[in-house]
Amino acid sequence: MNRLKISENRRFFTHQDGKPFIWLADTDWTIAHRLKWDDAEYLMQKRKSQGFTVLQIVALDPEQDKEMRNPAGEKALLNDNLNTPNEKYFQYLDWIIDKAQEYGFYVLLLPVWGELVVGHNWMGEFSEKIVTKENAFQYGKWIGNRYKDRTNIIWCLGGDRQPIHLGVDYKDVWRKMAEGIAKGVLNKDIKNNVKDPDWQKLLITYHACHEAETGECSTMSYWTDEDAWISFIMIQSGHGLTPKNYDLVKNDYNRKNPMPVFDGEPAYEQMPTSWPIGNDFHGGWMVRKRAYWSLFAGAFGHTYGHPSVCWMISEKERDSFRRYSWFEALDQPGAWQMKILRDFLESRDLSQCIPFQELLIVQNDKMEDILDEHIQVCVEKNGEFACLYFPSGGEETVDLSSLKIDQLQIWWFNPRDGQCYTQENVITDKAISLEVEKHDVLKIITPTRGYEQDWVCVIENRNNHSTIPGKAKIYGEMPVPPEIKKTFMW
Repeated sequence: MNRLKISENRRFFTHQDGKPFIWLADTDWTIAHRLKWDDAEYLMQKRKSQGFTVLQIVALDPEQDKEMRNPAGEKALLNDNLNTPNEKYFQYLDWIIDKAQEYGFYVLLLPVWGELVVGHNWMGEFSEKIVTKENAFQYGKWIGNRYKDRTNIIWCLGGDRQPIHLGVDYKDVWRKMAEGIAKGVLNKDIKNNVKDPDWQKLLITYHACHEAETGECSTMSYWTDEDAWISFIMIQSGHGLTPKNYDLVKNDYNRKNPMPVFDGEPAYEQMPTSWPIGNDFHGGWMVRKRAYWSLFAGAFGHTYGHPSVCWMISEKERDSFRRYSWFEALDQPGAWQMKILRDFLESRDLSQCIPFQELLIVQNDKMEDILDEHIQVCVEKNGEFACLYFPSGGEETVDLSSLKIDQLQIWWFNPRDGQCYTQENVITDKAISLEVEKHDVLKIITPTRGYEQDWVCVIENRNNHSTIPGKAKIYGEMPVPPEIKKTFMW
Protein backbone atom coordinates (compact mmCIF):
# COMPACT_ATOMS: atom_id res chain seq x y z
CA MET A 1 0.00 0.00 0.00
CA ASN A 2 1.19 3.50 -0.81
CA ARG A 3 0.84 6.36 1.63
CA LEU A 4 -2.15 8.62 1.17
CA LYS A 5 -1.83 12.32 0.53
CA ILE A 6 -4.12 15.34 0.48
CA SER A 7 -5.42 16.61 -2.85
CA GLU A 8 -4.12 19.85 -4.35
CA ASN A 9 -7.40 21.62 -3.60
CA ARG A 10 -7.13 20.39 0.02
CA ARG A 11 -10.57 18.82 0.01
CA PHE A 12 -10.00 15.05 -0.01
CA PHE A 13 -7.43 12.24 0.18
CA THR A 14 -5.78 10.66 -2.82
CA HIS A 15 -3.38 7.85 -3.59
CA GLN A 16 0.10 8.84 -4.73
CA ASP A 17 -1.02 8.75 -8.37
CA GLY A 18 -3.73 11.31 -7.63
CA LYS A 19 -6.65 8.86 -7.73
CA PRO A 20 -9.25 9.85 -5.10
CA PHE A 21 -9.36 7.59 -2.05
CA ILE A 22 -12.75 6.48 -0.73
CA TRP A 23 -12.57 6.89 3.05
CA LEU A 24 -15.13 4.67 4.78
CA ALA A 25 -13.99 3.97 8.32
CA ASP A 26 -15.03 1.65 11.14
CA THR A 27 -14.44 2.43 14.83
CA ASP A 28 -12.45 -0.53 16.15
CA TRP A 29 -10.84 1.46 18.96
CA THR A 30 -10.02 -1.44 21.29
CA ILE A 31 -9.22 -4.22 18.82
CA ALA A 32 -5.62 -4.57 20.04
CA HIS A 33 -6.76 -4.76 23.66
CA ARG A 34 -9.78 -7.00 23.36
CA LEU A 35 -9.62 -9.34 20.36
CA LYS A 36 -7.29 -12.29 19.99
CA TRP A 37 -5.66 -12.75 16.64
CA ASP A 38 -8.20 -15.00 14.90
CA ASP A 39 -11.11 -12.85 16.06
CA ALA A 40 -9.33 -9.72 14.85
CA GLU A 41 -8.76 -11.28 11.46
CA TYR A 42 -12.40 -12.35 11.27
CA LEU A 43 -13.48 -8.76 11.97
CA MET A 44 -11.21 -7.49 9.20
CA GLN A 45 -12.59 -10.05 6.77
CA LYS A 46 -16.13 -8.96 7.59
CA ARG A 47 -15.41 -5.25 7.30
CA LYS A 48 -13.55 -5.82 4.04
CA SER A 49 -16.59 -7.57 2.59
CA GLN A 50 -18.73 -4.63 3.73
CA GLY A 51 -16.63 -2.15 1.80
CA PHE A 52 -14.78 -0.44 4.65
CA THR A 53 -11.37 1.04 3.84
CA VAL A 54 -10.12 2.48 7.17
CA LEU A 55 -9.96 1.13 10.73
CA GLN A 56 -9.85 3.61 13.63
CA ILE A 57 -7.64 2.10 16.37
CA VAL A 58 -6.18 3.28 19.69
CA ALA A 59 -2.75 2.17 20.92
CA LEU A 60 -3.39 2.99 24.60
CA ASP A 61 -7.00 3.00 25.83
CA PRO A 62 -7.99 2.54 29.49
CA GLU A 63 -11.79 2.65 29.06
CA GLN A 64 -12.41 -1.11 29.16
CA ASP A 65 -9.31 -2.13 31.12
CA LYS A 66 -7.38 0.25 33.36
CA GLU A 67 -4.38 -2.08 33.09
CA MET A 68 -4.46 -1.73 29.29
CA ARG A 69 -3.63 -5.37 28.61
CA ASN A 70 -3.75 -7.25 25.34
CA PRO A 71 -5.46 -10.67 25.06
CA ALA A 72 -2.23 -12.39 26.17
CA GLY A 73 -2.30 -10.41 29.42
CA GLU A 74 0.63 -8.17 28.53
CA LYS A 75 0.28 -4.67 29.98
CA ALA A 76 0.87 -1.80 27.58
CA LEU A 77 3.08 0.11 30.02
CA LEU A 78 5.55 -1.37 32.47
CA ASN A 79 4.98 0.15 35.91
CA ASP A 80 2.22 2.28 34.33
CA ASN A 81 4.96 4.52 33.00
CA LEU A 82 4.71 6.04 29.51
CA ASN A 83 8.50 5.98 29.28
CA THR A 84 8.59 2.18 29.58
CA PRO A 85 6.27 0.74 26.90
CA ASN A 86 6.00 -3.03 26.98
CA GLU A 87 7.54 -4.56 23.87
CA LYS A 88 5.38 -7.68 24.08
CA TYR A 89 2.21 -5.61 24.13
CA PHE A 90 3.23 -3.51 21.14
CA GLN A 91 4.24 -6.57 19.14
CA TYR A 92 0.57 -7.49 19.03
CA LEU A 93 -0.39 -3.96 17.91
CA ASP A 94 2.27 -4.34 15.20
CA TRP A 95 0.53 -7.52 14.08
CA ILE A 96 -2.88 -5.81 14.02
CA ILE A 97 -1.58 -2.95 11.87
CA ASP A 98 0.25 -5.30 9.51
CA LYS A 99 -2.77 -7.59 9.19
CA ALA A 100 -4.91 -4.53 8.41
CA GLN A 101 -2.50 -3.65 5.61
CA GLU A 102 -2.69 -7.21 4.33
CA TYR A 103 -6.47 -6.76 3.96
CA GLY A 104 -6.04 -3.36 2.32
CA PHE A 105 -7.03 -1.18 5.28
CA TYR A 106 -5.53 2.12 6.25
CA VAL A 107 -5.36 2.70 10.02
CA LEU A 108 -6.27 5.96 11.73
CA LEU A 109 -4.03 5.43 14.75
CA LEU A 110 -4.43 7.25 18.07
CA PRO A 111 -1.23 6.94 20.14
CA VAL A 112 -3.20 7.54 23.37
CA TRP A 113 -6.83 7.99 24.37
CA GLY A 114 -7.64 11.42 25.80
CA GLU A 115 -8.45 10.07 29.26
CA LEU A 116 -4.75 9.38 29.81
CA VAL A 117 -4.02 13.09 29.32
CA VAL A 118 -6.86 14.68 31.30
CA GLY A 119 -7.14 11.99 34.00
CA HIS A 120 -10.93 12.01 33.86
CA ASN A 121 -13.42 9.53 32.39
CA TRP A 122 -17.04 9.94 31.31
CA MET A 123 -18.24 8.40 34.59
CA GLY A 124 -16.85 11.43 36.44
CA GLU A 125 -13.98 9.44 37.93
CA PHE A 126 -10.49 10.94 38.23
CA SER A 127 -7.22 9.08 37.72
CA GLU A 128 -3.52 9.71 37.27
CA LYS A 129 -2.52 11.76 34.24
CA ILE A 130 -0.18 9.29 32.60
CA VAL A 131 0.58 11.48 29.56
CA THR A 132 2.09 14.87 30.38
CA LYS A 133 3.90 17.76 28.74
CA GLU A 134 7.15 16.25 30.06
CA ASN A 135 6.80 12.80 28.49
CA ALA A 136 4.54 13.36 25.44
CA PHE A 137 7.38 14.19 23.04
CA GLN A 138 9.42 11.13 23.91
CA TYR A 139 6.44 8.78 23.56
CA GLY A 140 5.47 10.41 20.26
CA LYS A 141 9.01 9.97 19.02
CA TRP A 142 9.08 6.35 20.16
CA ILE A 143 5.78 5.31 18.55
CA GLY A 144 6.51 7.40 15.44
CA ASN A 145 9.84 5.68 14.98
CA ARG A 146 8.23 2.28 15.56
CA TYR A 147 5.77 2.80 12.72
CA LYS A 148 7.79 5.06 10.42
CA ASP A 149 7.90 2.41 7.71
CA ARG A 150 4.19 1.48 7.90
CA THR A 151 2.61 3.09 4.85
CA ASN A 152 -1.00 2.48 5.94
CA ILE A 153 -0.98 4.74 9.04
CA ILE A 154 -2.67 8.13 9.40
CA TRP A 155 -2.22 9.82 12.78
CA CYS A 156 -4.85 11.15 15.17
CA LEU A 157 -4.35 12.87 18.53
CA GLY A 158 -7.01 13.78 21.07
CA GLY A 159 -9.06 10.70 21.79
CA ASP A 160 -12.58 11.97 22.55
CA ARG A 161 -11.45 14.98 24.59
CA GLN A 162 -11.20 18.67 23.81
CA PRO A 163 -7.73 20.16 24.37
CA ILE A 164 -9.25 22.33 27.11
CA HIS A 165 -10.96 20.03 29.63
CA LEU A 166 -12.61 21.13 32.88
CA GLY A 167 -10.93 24.50 32.45
CA VAL A 168 -7.41 23.05 32.11
CA ASP A 169 -5.44 23.69 28.90
CA TYR A 170 -3.68 20.56 27.60
CA LYS A 171 -2.70 21.94 24.19
CA ASP A 172 1.02 21.82 24.86
CA VAL A 173 0.79 18.11 25.69
CA TRP A 174 -0.66 17.36 22.27
CA ARG A 175 1.72 19.75 20.53
CA LYS A 176 4.69 17.99 22.10
CA MET A 177 3.33 14.61 21.02
CA ALA A 178 2.87 15.85 17.45
CA GLU A 179 6.47 17.10 17.39
CA GLY A 180 7.61 13.75 18.79
CA ILE A 181 5.78 11.85 16.04
CA ALA A 182 7.47 14.08 13.45
CA LYS A 183 10.86 13.33 14.97
CA GLY A 184 10.16 9.60 15.08
CA VAL A 185 8.71 9.24 11.58
CA LEU A 186 10.77 11.79 9.66
CA ASN A 187 13.79 12.19 11.96
CA LYS A 188 13.25 15.93 11.77
CA ASP A 189 12.78 18.59 14.42
CA ILE A 190 9.64 20.43 13.31
CA LYS A 191 7.94 22.98 15.50
CA ASN A 192 4.20 22.65 15.94
CA ASN A 193 3.57 26.25 14.82
CA VAL A 194 5.87 26.31 11.78
CA LYS A 195 4.28 25.88 8.35
CA ASP A 196 6.71 23.20 7.28
CA PRO A 197 5.64 21.09 4.25
CA ASP A 198 6.86 17.99 6.08
CA TRP A 199 3.77 18.15 8.30
CA GLN A 200 1.78 17.10 5.24
CA LYS A 201 3.78 13.89 5.05
CA LEU A 202 2.44 12.82 8.44
CA LEU A 203 -1.30 13.54 8.03
CA ILE A 204 -2.41 14.29 11.61
CA THR A 205 -5.84 15.28 12.90
CA TYR A 206 -7.34 15.80 16.35
CA HIS A 207 -10.32 13.81 17.69
CA ALA A 208 -12.40 16.16 19.83
CA CYS A 209 -15.46 15.26 21.89
CA HIS A 210 -18.94 16.68 21.43
CA GLU A 211 -19.43 19.25 24.18
CA ALA A 212 -23.04 19.15 25.32
CA GLU A 213 -22.81 22.65 26.80
CA THR A 214 -21.42 24.45 23.74
CA GLY A 215 -22.04 22.10 20.82
CA GLU A 216 -18.34 22.38 19.91
CA CYS A 217 -17.15 19.15 18.35
CA SER A 218 -14.56 19.93 15.68
CA THR A 219 -10.81 19.57 15.53
CA MET A 220 -10.74 23.32 15.02
CA SER A 221 -13.05 24.17 17.92
CA TYR A 222 -10.05 25.01 20.10
CA TRP A 223 -7.15 24.88 17.66
CA THR A 224 -6.19 27.52 15.07
CA ASP A 225 -4.29 27.70 11.82
CA GLU A 226 -1.18 28.44 13.89
CA ASP A 227 -1.17 24.74 14.77
CA ALA A 228 0.62 23.69 11.61
CA TRP A 229 0.74 20.02 12.61
CA ILE A 230 -3.01 19.61 11.90
CA SER A 231 -3.59 18.67 8.27
CA PHE A 232 -7.24 17.56 8.23
CA ILE A 233 -10.36 18.05 10.34
CA MET A 234 -12.41 15.52 12.25
CA ILE A 235 -15.79 16.40 13.72
CA GLN A 236 -17.69 14.38 16.29
CA SER A 237 -21.34 15.07 15.56
CA GLY A 238 -22.10 12.88 18.54
CA HIS A 239 -24.81 10.51 19.63
CA GLY A 240 -27.73 12.84 20.27
CA LEU A 241 -30.79 13.20 18.06
CA THR A 242 -30.44 16.87 17.18
CA PRO A 243 -26.95 17.60 15.75
CA LYS A 244 -27.06 18.82 12.15
CA ASN A 245 -23.83 17.38 10.89
CA TYR A 246 -24.37 18.93 7.47
CA ASP A 247 -24.02 22.34 9.17
CA LEU A 248 -21.02 21.16 11.18
CA VAL A 249 -19.28 19.98 8.00
CA LYS A 250 -20.29 23.20 6.21
CA ASN A 251 -18.67 25.35 8.90
CA ASP A 252 -15.29 23.69 8.44
CA TYR A 253 -15.65 23.26 4.68
CA ASN A 254 -16.06 27.03 4.32
CA ARG A 255 -12.95 27.94 6.32
CA LYS A 256 -10.67 30.53 4.72
CA ASN A 257 -7.81 28.02 4.77
CA PRO A 258 -9.41 24.79 3.57
CA MET A 259 -8.60 21.37 4.97
CA PRO A 260 -10.31 18.03 4.34
CA VAL A 261 -13.13 17.49 6.85
CA PHE A 262 -15.13 14.40 7.84
CA ASP A 263 -17.53 13.22 10.54
CA GLY A 264 -15.27 10.80 12.42
CA GLU A 265 -17.71 9.95 15.20
CA PRO A 266 -21.35 10.33 14.26
CA ALA A 267 -24.19 8.64 16.12
CA TYR A 268 -23.32 4.96 16.46
CA GLU A 269 -25.83 2.32 15.44
CA GLN A 270 -27.53 0.96 18.59
CA MET A 271 -26.20 3.80 20.73
CA PRO A 272 -28.77 5.23 23.19
CA THR A 273 -30.41 8.37 21.86
CA SER A 274 -30.31 10.07 25.28
CA TRP A 275 -28.67 9.94 28.70
CA PRO A 276 -29.60 8.49 31.16
CA ILE A 277 -30.26 5.49 28.94
CA GLY A 278 -33.90 5.03 27.95
CA ASN A 279 -35.56 2.64 25.55
CA ASP A 280 -34.60 4.34 22.29
CA PHE A 281 -31.49 3.47 20.30
CA HIS A 282 -30.16 4.71 16.98
CA GLY A 283 -30.91 2.47 14.05
CA GLY A 284 -29.80 2.32 10.46
CA TRP A 285 -31.76 5.43 9.50
CA MET A 286 -29.65 7.65 11.76
CA VAL A 287 -26.50 6.03 10.39
CA ARG A 288 -27.58 6.73 6.82
CA LYS A 289 -28.68 10.30 7.51
CA ARG A 290 -25.38 11.32 9.08
CA ALA A 291 -23.46 9.64 6.25
CA TYR A 292 -25.26 11.09 3.23
CA TRP A 293 -25.81 14.48 4.85
CA SER A 294 -22.11 14.94 5.62
CA LEU A 295 -20.80 13.57 2.32
CA PHE A 296 -23.14 15.72 0.23
CA ALA A 297 -22.19 18.71 2.43
CA GLY A 298 -18.53 18.38 1.45
CA ALA A 299 -17.00 15.74 3.75
CA PHE A 300 -14.16 13.74 2.19
CA GLY A 301 -15.29 10.49 3.84
CA HIS A 302 -17.28 9.04 6.69
CA THR A 303 -17.03 6.81 9.77
CA TYR A 304 -19.47 4.16 10.98
CA GLY A 305 -19.61 3.04 14.59
CA HIS A 306 -21.29 0.54 16.91
CA PRO A 307 -20.76 0.55 20.71
CA SER A 308 -20.41 -3.23 20.86
CA VAL A 309 -17.69 -3.16 18.22
CA CYS A 310 -15.72 -0.14 19.39
CA TRP A 311 -15.44 -1.73 22.86
CA MET A 312 -15.47 -5.34 21.56
CA ILE A 313 -18.24 -6.50 23.92
CA SER A 314 -18.40 -10.20 24.71
CA GLU A 315 -21.54 -12.29 25.15
CA LYS A 316 -21.24 -12.10 28.94
CA GLU A 317 -20.81 -8.34 28.88
CA ARG A 318 -24.06 -7.59 27.06
CA ASP A 319 -26.36 -5.32 29.02
CA SER A 320 -29.13 -2.76 28.55
CA PHE A 321 -26.61 -0.43 26.88
CA ARG A 322 -24.48 -2.77 24.75
CA ARG A 323 -27.17 -5.24 23.75
CA TYR A 324 -25.12 -7.19 21.23
CA SER A 325 -21.78 -8.95 21.30
CA TRP A 326 -19.17 -7.57 18.91
CA PHE A 327 -19.65 -10.63 16.74
CA GLU A 328 -23.41 -10.09 16.48
CA ALA A 329 -22.99 -6.36 15.93
CA LEU A 330 -20.87 -6.83 12.81
CA ASP A 331 -24.02 -7.73 10.89
CA GLN A 332 -26.22 -4.86 12.00
CA PRO A 333 -28.28 -3.33 9.14
CA GLY A 334 -26.40 -0.03 9.26
CA ALA A 335 -23.07 -1.76 8.72
CA TRP A 336 -24.32 -3.40 5.54
CA GLN A 337 -25.86 -0.11 4.45
CA MET A 338 -22.34 1.31 4.56
CA LYS A 339 -21.52 -1.28 1.91
CA ILE A 340 -24.40 0.15 -0.13
CA LEU A 341 -22.93 3.61 0.43
CA ARG A 342 -19.54 2.36 -0.81
CA ASP A 343 -21.27 1.02 -3.93
CA PHE A 344 -22.76 4.46 -4.52
CA LEU A 345 -19.41 6.21 -3.99
CA GLU A 346 -17.78 3.87 -6.49
CA SER A 347 -20.36 4.79 -9.11
CA ARG A 348 -20.36 8.58 -8.67
CA ASP A 349 -17.16 10.41 -7.71
CA LEU A 350 -18.11 12.80 -4.92
CA SER A 351 -14.54 14.09 -4.69
CA GLN A 352 -15.39 16.10 -7.80
CA CYS A 353 -18.55 17.52 -6.22
CA ILE A 354 -19.26 20.67 -4.27
CA PRO A 355 -22.12 21.30 -1.83
CA PHE A 356 -24.82 23.24 -3.66
CA GLN A 357 -28.01 23.99 -1.77
CA GLU A 358 -28.80 26.66 -4.39
CA LEU A 359 -30.27 23.85 -6.49
CA LEU A 360 -33.26 23.75 -4.15
CA ILE A 361 -36.07 26.24 -4.60
CA VAL A 362 -38.74 25.25 -2.07
CA GLN A 363 -36.51 24.27 0.88
CA ASN A 364 -34.48 27.45 0.53
CA ASP A 365 -37.70 29.48 0.70
CA LYS A 366 -38.84 27.79 3.92
CA MET A 367 -38.30 29.66 7.15
CA GLU A 368 -38.44 26.53 9.30
CA ASP A 369 -35.78 23.83 9.33
CA ILE A 370 -37.27 20.45 10.15
CA LEU A 371 -34.28 18.19 10.77
CA ASP A 372 -35.60 14.97 9.24
CA GLU A 373 -36.80 16.81 6.15
CA HIS A 374 -33.49 18.55 5.42
CA ILE A 375 -32.50 17.83 1.81
CA GLN A 376 -28.76 17.97 1.20
CA VAL A 377 -27.37 18.56 -2.28
CA CYS A 378 -24.02 18.27 -4.01
CA VAL A 379 -23.22 18.99 -7.65
CA GLU A 380 -20.34 17.87 -9.83
CA LYS A 381 -18.05 20.89 -10.13
CA ASN A 382 -18.59 21.19 -13.90
CA GLY A 383 -22.33 20.65 -13.66
CA GLU A 384 -22.28 17.10 -15.02
CA PHE A 385 -24.62 15.68 -12.36
CA ALA A 386 -26.33 16.45 -9.05
CA CYS A 387 -27.09 14.27 -6.01
CA LEU A 388 -29.93 15.07 -3.60
CA TYR A 389 -30.49 13.23 -0.31
CA PHE A 390 -34.07 13.15 0.98
CA PRO A 391 -34.00 11.78 4.58
CA SER A 392 -37.78 11.28 4.71
CA GLY A 393 -38.71 11.32 1.06
CA GLY A 394 -41.04 14.05 -0.13
CA GLU A 395 -40.89 16.52 -2.98
CA GLU A 396 -38.83 19.48 -4.08
CA THR A 397 -38.60 21.93 -6.93
CA VAL A 398 -35.07 22.20 -8.29
CA ASP A 399 -33.29 24.76 -10.43
CA LEU A 400 -31.27 22.98 -13.12
CA SER A 401 -29.81 26.11 -14.71
CA SER A 402 -26.38 25.41 -13.21
CA LEU A 403 -26.24 21.88 -14.66
CA LYS A 404 -25.11 20.79 -18.10
CA ILE A 405 -28.22 18.79 -18.90
CA ASP A 406 -29.21 18.14 -22.52
CA GLN A 407 -31.24 14.96 -22.16
CA LEU A 408 -32.53 14.56 -18.63
CA GLN A 409 -31.96 11.32 -16.70
CA ILE A 410 -33.25 10.92 -13.15
CA TRP A 411 -32.32 7.98 -10.95
CA TRP A 412 -33.81 7.07 -7.57
CA PHE A 413 -31.29 5.23 -5.42
CA ASN A 414 -32.53 3.48 -2.28
CA PRO A 415 -29.82 3.68 0.46
CA ARG A 416 -31.69 1.06 2.51
CA ASP A 417 -31.35 -1.82 0.06
CA GLY A 418 -29.16 -0.53 -2.78
CA GLN A 419 -31.85 -0.78 -5.45
CA CYS A 420 -31.93 1.89 -8.14
CA TYR A 421 -34.85 2.91 -10.34
CA THR A 422 -35.14 5.11 -13.40
CA GLN A 423 -37.77 7.83 -13.25
CA GLU A 424 -40.08 6.19 -15.78
CA ASN A 425 -40.20 2.97 -13.75
CA VAL A 426 -41.02 4.63 -10.45
CA ILE A 427 -44.53 4.27 -9.03
CA THR A 428 -45.24 7.21 -6.77
CA ASP A 429 -48.09 8.30 -4.54
CA LYS A 430 -49.01 10.91 -7.14
CA ALA A 431 -49.92 10.39 -10.75
CA ILE A 432 -47.21 12.75 -11.98
CA SER A 433 -43.80 12.47 -10.37
CA LEU A 434 -41.96 14.89 -12.66
CA GLU A 435 -43.50 18.15 -13.82
CA VAL A 436 -41.84 20.69 -16.07
CA GLU A 437 -43.00 23.97 -14.59
CA LYS A 438 -40.79 26.29 -16.62
CA HIS A 439 -37.43 26.26 -18.32
CA ASP A 440 -34.74 24.61 -16.12
CA VAL A 441 -37.12 24.13 -13.18
CA LEU A 442 -38.34 20.67 -12.24
CA LYS A 443 -40.57 19.30 -9.53
CA ILE A 444 -39.45 15.91 -8.27
CA ILE A 445 -41.30 13.55 -5.93
CA THR A 446 -39.65 10.57 -4.23
CA PRO A 447 -41.09 7.07 -4.80
CA THR A 448 -42.11 6.82 -1.11
CA ARG A 449 -42.08 9.20 1.81
CA GLY A 450 -42.28 9.17 5.58
CA TYR A 451 -40.35 7.83 8.57
CA GLU A 452 -37.15 6.01 7.50
CA GLN A 453 -38.06 6.43 3.83
CA ASP A 454 -34.85 8.07 2.64
CA TRP A 455 -33.87 8.38 -1.02
CA VAL A 456 -31.02 9.67 -3.13
CA CYS A 457 -31.94 11.42 -6.37
CA VAL A 458 -29.29 11.58 -9.10
CA ILE A 459 -29.91 14.03 -11.93
CA GLU A 460 -27.62 13.82 -14.95
CA ASN A 461 -27.43 13.62 -18.72
CA ARG A 462 -28.93 10.49 -20.22
CA ASN A 463 -26.24 7.97 -21.15
CA ASN A 464 -23.53 10.02 -19.43
CA HIS A 465 -22.59 7.06 -17.23
CA SER A 466 -22.21 3.43 -18.17
CA THR A 467 -23.40 2.17 -14.79
CA ILE A 468 -26.45 2.93 -12.73
CA PRO A 469 -25.81 4.64 -9.36
CA GLY A 470 -24.79 2.19 -6.66
CA LYS A 471 -24.33 -0.95 -8.73
CA ALA A 472 -23.37 -3.68 -6.26
CA LYS A 473 -19.70 -4.67 -6.10
CA ILE A 474 -17.68 -7.27 -4.22
CA TYR A 475 -14.88 -5.92 -2.01
CA GLY A 476 -13.78 -9.07 -0.19
CA GLU A 477 -14.79 -12.68 0.32
CA MET A 478 -16.25 -13.69 3.68
CA PRO A 479 -15.25 -17.22 4.79
CA VAL A 480 -17.60 -19.19 7.00
CA PRO A 481 -16.29 -19.04 10.60
CA PRO A 482 -15.55 -22.45 12.14
CA GLU A 483 -17.10 -21.32 15.42
CA ILE A 484 -18.85 -18.38 17.04
CA LYS A 485 -16.20 -15.81 17.83
CA LYS A 486 -15.86 -14.57 21.40
CA THR A 487 -14.08 -11.71 23.10
CA PHE A 488 -11.17 -12.61 25.32
CA MET A 489 -12.05 -11.62 28.91
CA TRP A 490 -9.87 -11.12 31.98
